[in-house]
Amino acid sequence: MRTSSGRILLVDDSEDIRRTLSMYLQRNGMTVSVAESALAARKIIVNRKFDVILLDIMMPGEDGLSFCRYISENREIPIIFLTALHSDANKIRGLDIGADDYITKPFNPRELLARINAVMRRRVAASEPPEEIAVRVRRRFLAFTHDPQIRVVHVDGGEDIILTTGENRLLEAMLEQPGRVFRRDDISGIIRGPKVLASARAADNCVFRLRRKLGDNARAPKLIITEWGGGYRLNADVAEVA
Repeated sequence: MRTSSGRILLVDDSEDIRRTLSMYLQRNGMTVSVAESALAARKIIVNRKFDVILLDIMMPGEDGLSFCRYISENREIPIIFLTALHSDANKIRGLDIGADDYITKPFNPRELLARINAVMRRRVAASEPPEEIAVRVRRRFLAFTHDPQIRVVHVDGGEDIILTTGENRLLEAMLEQPGRVFRRDDISGIIRGPKVLASARAADNCVFRLRRKLGDNARAPKLIITEWGGGYRLNADVAEVA
């Protein structure tokens, strides 16, 4: 197998898994840091950067789902779940809150390495400068003002909402063309970059997180409407802000 390179944070409460998996990944060119809990991982990521987080779901204290939600809302680090949960509902829940992939225990380390490499390749491609709008226009909708230049939504009488790069790109595109139905492949191209083949899941995850940040009820959305079989559209009057 081709030698890999990347900065990995392995979060698992099993000492055996931390030891054996970190040794395997290091032999294959990875730089690996380990944490026995979500609390320990939170401390590690304060001053260090990682390309991928390998995250156990069932851990004492804060579980992997909660930590994944924190990463999705505050950082842009791809997450691969390491899970002993075989239920499809549990896997889907993890993907819905922002995970990029999952692998079920017990697993073949070679398969995990291949998945890590695939996630990192998508990450590198997505970091290439996309075709940007010439002028980053501030736009107002409902009680919000979106400033795409700094990836922030200002809320009338409330705290600013910080967006990830993908969420910022998607909201900017929807505000530029309110009422347009964005298909999942359209959204994938917007959030990942036109050169990246992203899954429909990535598009749905981004919409899910954006709805939550804007207070749009996912079960009965009024702002970002689901067009069944088609995609998503913004349902709001939009005005440019000088």
